[in-house]
Amino acid sequence: MKKTLVTLLLGTLLGTANTANAQIQDDPVVMEIGDEKIKQSELMKNYLQAMSIDPNATKIQSESEKRNALNEYVQMYANFRLKIKDAYAEQYDTVATFKREYKLYRDEVAAPYLIDSDLLESILLEAYNRNQYAVRASHIMVELDRNASPEDTLKAYKKAMDIYTKATRKNANFTKLAITYSEDPSARDHLSQRTNTNMKGNGGDLGYFTVFDMVFPFEDAVYKMNIGEVCKPIRTNFGYHIIKLYDKVPIYGKTSIQHIWVGSISETDSNRMKSKINDAYMRLKDGEDFNKVVRDCSEDRATIPMNGLIENVPIQRMVPEYVSKISALQVGEFSEPFKTHYGWHIIKVVRKDSIPSFEDMRAFYKQRISRDQRSKQPQNVYVEKMKKKHYFVDHLTTNKEAYNELKSSVTNDVFKETWAMPNLERGTEVAFSINGKNYTVNEVAAYIHNNQKKAVPIPLDVYFQNAYDAFVAKEIIDYCNSRLEEDYPEFYDLVNEYKNGLLIFAYNDSKVWSRAIIDTAGLKEFYTAESVKKDLNNPDHAMYFWKQRADMMTIAITDSSCADAAKVLKVVEKNAFKEGMNKQKMTDLVMKKVRKKKCQQPTPVYVRNVMTEIGDTSIINADEFQKGIYTKKTKNGKGYIVIVVRGIKDPMHKELREARGYYINDYQTYLEAQLIEELRSKYEVTVHQDKIDAIKY
Repeated sequence: MKKTLVTLLLGTLLGTANTANAQIQDDPVVMEIGDEKIKQSELMKNYLQAMSIDPNATKIQSESEKRNALNEYVQMYANFRLKIKDAYAEQYDTVATFKREYKLYRDEVAAPYLIDSDLLESILLEAYNRNQYAVRASHIMVELDRNASPEDTLKAYKKAMDIYTKATRKNANFTKLAITYSEDPSARDHLSQRTNTNMKGNGGDLGYFTVFDMVFPFEDAVYKMNIGEVCKPIRTNFGYHIIKLYDKVPIYGKTSIQHIWVGSISETDSNRMKSKINDAYMRLKDGEDFNKVVRDCSEDRATIPMNGLIENVPIQRMVPEYVSKISALQVGEFSEPFKTHYGWHIIKVVRKDSIPSFEDMRAFYKQRISRDQRSKQPQNVYVEKMKKKHYFVDHLTTNKEAYNELKSSVTNDVFKETWAMPNLERGTEVAFSINGKNYTVNEVAAYIHNNQKKAVPIPLDVYFQNAYDAFVAKEIIDYCNSRLEEDYPEFYDLVNEYKNGLLIFAYNDSKVWSRAIIDTAGLKEFYTAESVKKDLNNPDHAMYFWKQRADMMTIAITDSSCADAAKVLKVVEKNAFKEGMNKQKMTDLVMKKVRKKKCQQPTPVYVRNVMTEIGDTSIINADEFQKGIYTKKTKNGKGYIVIVVRGIKDPMHKELREARGYYINDYQTYLEAQLIEELRSKYEVTVHQDKIDAIKY
């Protein structure tokens, strides 16, 4: 029951408000803080959240316990509301750090409200379902800039359709068509700009890939195709693509395999390779150990020391033939020999990861989709819905004079980031309206001006329309964002609780927590007043006192070969209890006994002054807790320690520096009580106890 205010009130900030008293017909005011009136439903919602009480759970507490718990909380909640009220009065909500942190949180919570959540969910699920399979496809690309003019677009489309016609003819060789027509340079043999080496063309073959590996329109087309099908040209930011789907296999995560590879750069060596791989396969079939066959037969020098092991390889990085073989094998099984353009292979599956559940992958998919073209879909749909809901009217498109004046004012300077804001004759006319709020042509021009950036030029009519649509979408979203607290009570509850949590943290830190640490004069004064009230015989005050302590000097010899123990002990016995004997003097005396020729230690002698409490046996045993000299071996057994117990000190108060943490904690409690007293004087608090007593839960 004894929870701190912060634990009770901040511990529920991230939970969704559960209005436990939603069925209350009569919602009386149960508390007043200054001019603020707090109703029963608000108090009980916070109370039940703070106490983690399920309103539908079986009531197991006695009525008196429940009543006491609620009354205790009422006072705590009143103190909380007093602090919130004073924090606003002192403008803690205007501090830059507060505003920044609150905005970050509100933006995060607002994001799901500003998209079409149903569509997003279906997109996430679609990505997950696609991720159950890997596809192998080949493509022929007709290059086209994403902002190409209609004329260039039509020209590229006609070229792509001509290739598509060739690719769908009977007995068409898609690989040869890709080598001949594709404008993807990887289709043909070429010089790698990265490695400056000759690279063999892939004939358009992209190998196996899965969701997020390709741009979305490409991925979308492939996953809707049947094996062997060639699709009509599809458009991406790179141009038009004619795609052929070769295979679709159940996917697995990262995989570990062992492989046997027999290869050669000479085609005339094919008979040797085939014979050697078949011999290896027969040995495996006869039950011979895979590791031994790898060592005897594999020609992959890099993996032979690991018995052919290749670990944690994602499907996208595997030779395509490996993927199809692995998908058909269970863990522990090995394949028949198969050929790739690298040579002959046998593989054994050591481990295959499975795809986690949709719920476990949801956050990953949301993150990946946020960087993907499909991320725009939920927001675009949301914007169109909100246009209808909030009576969006587009005046600019129908106002040809204003439209043409603004469009013609936009020049190629926008791509140099030097376009100047024009003085438009029709700039004050309405461009569009949202729920009756008008946005002028000048505001559209200002948006274009403020968002211009250096870029490769595109047709100006395309640029202008994109900019106008982006401005409209931004204002629609901003308008809806500004209404979230009004339109969604649960959103208001969530961000308001967080806002109050930030405020109360900043307020407490300033008034209590940090103040107790920074106010050294106040802390010292508090210590002087409070330390005399502590009772040595009170177990609750034990942390404020030292128990009996042994005042010791320890002389450690790190290695016995450096100094004879008997000689050192003799020096210590002779000098330890002399008046004025200190650490440096003892060090000098013992160092005279060090055998410098035999000692390899840079610092052979360590002398320390130590105070240890009775009961702490890390240095001396309980029976050694008396004046005297004791010798012990070091923990590593190489050296020894001579311990001088110079005296036993009686129990005593700890100095402020020795019990600083405890007194800071007490000082914070003191400052908290003082603050509440001041606030209750500053603001009138009225608790309607009869209303509190009438609450049933």
